[in-house]
Amino acid sequence: MKSIYGLLLLGVLLVLFSPGLLSDTIKLTNGNVIYGHITREDIDKITIVDQNGIENIVPRNLIISIDKQLETKREVQKVIITLRSGIEVKGTLILDDANSVTIKDESGIEKKIAKSSIRDIVIDLDNPEERPITIKSYEEPETKIETEIVTSPAVKTNKFDIGLKIGYQKPNCDLISDRYGKGFVFGGELILWFKNTYGLGLNIEKYSEHSEYNYYDIVKKYDLSIIPVTLTAYYKMQNYNYKIIPYFGLGIGQYFMNEEITDTYWYHYDDWFEVSDSETGFHCLCGLQYKILFIEVKYSKMFTSSWGAEEEEYDDIGGLSIAGGLRF
Repeated sequence: MKSIYGLLLLGVLLVLFSPGLLSDTIKLTNGNVIYGHITREDIDKITIVDQNGIENIVPRNLIISIDKQLETKREVQKVIITLRSGIEVKGTLILDDANSVTIKDESGIEKKIAKSSIRDIVIDLDNPEERPITIKSYEEPETKIETEIVTSPAVKTNKFDIGLKIGYQKPNCDLISDRYGKGFVFGGELILWFKNTYGLGLNIEKYSEHSEYNYYDIVKKYDLSIIPVTLTAYYKMQNYNYKIIPYFGLGIGQYFMNEEITDTYWYHYDDWFEVSDSETGFHCLCGLQYKILFIEVKYSKMFTSSWGAEEEEYDDIGGLSIAGGLRF
């Protein structure tokens, strides 16, 4: 009977301490694998109790990967990672290998971050009485990889965006508004972003409208086009925890106006007038971007007035517009 109980006890111990059932696995650079339960995680080392109950302190530079198989047995480690660009990424630690760190952010999106792009990491310990572990600098590994944060609205530190947009504009000048009314505006832009936060953009847009009036036997046709060529400084409120990113802009530019008037008398002959002018103005804008989609509101105003084809003074050829489009 004792022998039967002994065999049963031995079987229970084998099942309990089987490597496949232990929660954590650490793979080392020399090919060895340690099965056990991780009790402490520091920046430079990992403490794990193996299947024999022995506590092992393993330096991180000897670790290839850490696999936490049964996450439900203990709370996943929460971390705050600060990149060299100054951006902070918060989440729970999933995988820490030789070249990168994988975390799951608060919205449930997994991000893989190259250690070469990390400036420091703050780890909140399980014991609330202990202070969080912080390092001031992160040594770059000998083998560099090009992995950046994935599944984020803006991936590269510095990059170009090419945008196309179309919208609706209300002119500031009452005379233009009365004669032509509100009209469509469309254009394109090229923006260079620095550190995913600051940008400098070149914008070209066009507002054009047509109107026609009958005065007894005279038909007057009006055609107006305004083409602003502007430079804009952008600021983007980058935050990886939100999918919609607000941004703001302020800039200056040159506004080119062309107006044509055609008078038709008795439907037999025409008089044609044309005038071109350009003025310097400034603008401000704000918008929201979701992935490649964006929508923005823009207000522009001139420093001086312009003259129309009938020698009428247009005090301001700027306006208020709302537009949407795509950025690639």
